[in-house]
Amino acid sequence: MTLVVGTDTYLTLAAANTYWSNRNNTVWSAASDAEKEAAMREATQYVDGAFNFIGQQIITNTLSWPRDGALVEQGNFAGMVYDNATIPPQVKDAVAELALEALSARLAPSASRGGLIKREKVDVIEVEYMDFAPSGKSYSFVSMLLKPLTKGSKTERKLIRS
Repeated sequence: MTLVVGTDTYLTLAAANTYWSNRNNTVWSAASDAEKEAAMREATQYVDGAFNFIGQQIITNTLSWPRDGALVEQGNFAGMVYDNATIPPQVKDAVAELALEALSARLAPSASRGGLIKREKVDVIEVEYMDFAPSGKSYSFVSMLLKPLTKGSKTERKLIRS
């Protein structure tokens, strides 16, 4: 099934291919179009579920972007306002980055007992996570890309009608 920008994902398959081609990534280029599209859908769902974006979601949108009142208050783009027809390039880049990860593993996999490992020993190798360590995988580069577009906790989501 063909990707629909604005419904399934934030960028086209061609744009994702260009993103990874410009970075000389052979893992992305080796995947089939169907695998890439599935990864892009998962990456888009992850972005929408994991980040609380500035502005207000337009109730008629399937995805979080475009948004109303999206004023960037921090970073290099401070003072910039994204109109209700624009998907920021940082969102597109974040989806491309996460789609590559999604080719090899689920972005938010189920975790036994919540993933709260105290100690794990395999043969002579032992791993013990700090008590405050998050239970899932974190995507630092994606968080950095999206930082200027986010606010507070994910639970503060408001919907508006357009």
